[in-house]
Amino acid sequence: MTQASAYSNHAFVALGSNLPSGAGDPVENIDFALKALADISVASLKVSSVYSTSPVDSPPGTPDFLNAMAALVPLENETPHSLLNKLQHIENSAGRKRSGIRNEARTLDLDLILFGEVFVDTPTLVVPHPRAHERKFVLEPLIDIVGEDFCFPGRNETLGELLEGIGEEQVIRRK
Repeated sequence: MTQASAYSNHAFVALGSNLPSGAGDPVENIDFALKALADISVASLKVSSVYSTSPVDSPPGTPDFLNAMAALVPLENETPHSLLNKLQHIENSAGRKRSGIRNEARTLDLDLILFGEVFVDTPTLVVPHPRAHERKFVLEPLIDIVGEDFCFPGRNETLGELLEGIGEEQVIRRK
């Protein structure tokens, strides 16, 4: 069994937080999200370490983020779009406000990175996530779960190779 097929029934969700919410500080926001994700998974979550990361393509003055990755097993009839709706509900429950400013500071950000080996390209959702392969804050936590030899569906480079190609301007530290 290849590594990709070992995770063909998993959805991978990137978690990020850099603002406090009603649930607490960014660490507590990540914990809140992990509990909510566990409630929508039919199996135990696989969870990466938490990382402190520099903002990428964010407005000036954006504080560092806490990031992690979770792998869940969606319900039998779950689709990428229905899972996205659940992720947005969790974000909203953590006080997420959307101003339309891309990559701004936020209480909680949940990005659907992969949904098994499914490809989606609609105005509201693209899976695999279109920029995941360019971001240390996605790759490092994903490697914690699947290993550096894993390849995104449709790509030939391993996660380790993708990570090597990212410049030093993206700073990431395991918490």
